[in-house]
Amino acid sequence: TGVASAAEGDATSGAIDVVATIGNVTLTTVTTGDATVAGNGTATSGSIDVSANGANGTLTLADALTGAASVGATGSATSGAITLLADGDVTVNASLETGTADTVDGDATSGLVSVTSSNGSVAMSAATVMTGDATVTGNGTATSGAITLTAERNVDSDALSTGVASAAEGDATSGAIDVVATIGNV
Repeated sequence: TGVASAAEGDATSGAIDVVATIGNVTLTTVTTGDATVAGNGTATSGSIDVSANGANGTLTLADALTGAASVGATGSATSGAITLLADGDVTVNASLETGTADTVDGDATSGLVSVTSSNGSVAMSAATVMTGDATVTGNGTATSGAITLTAERNVDSDALSTGVASAAEGDATSGAIDVVATIGNV
């Protein structure tokens, strides 16, 4: 999706939502644009939601990247989340990365990553999964996105990292990582 920018006020880049109610989903690279507010306001980059809801529907993806969110003065910056859901297997071949979020004063929150296979496995051994850094250079709250991987059977993933959260004054919390295989292996 395209870039969104504003001198003051709100800037929101477009989201991507892909749903297969029957069958499978196969995608290469999916990207949302950056969102920037030069002064005061709210910057939100688009999220990516992909689901294969049909019985045994699979989801195969190379890359998913959400844009950065930035506010130049006071406000809220939130980068888009990535949510992948399939009834069957979920396979990611390259990377899942959410954008950075930064503001001078206010809230900076980078997007989370959530991958779920209701009745299959999550296969991401060749992929890098990262959430963006969250930075408040003045006073505020910085929160980097969490990573959650859930499967009925196996979860295979090697490179998981949540972003750095920093605030000059206020609160900073980096995202948690949660990996669950209900009846299989991690």
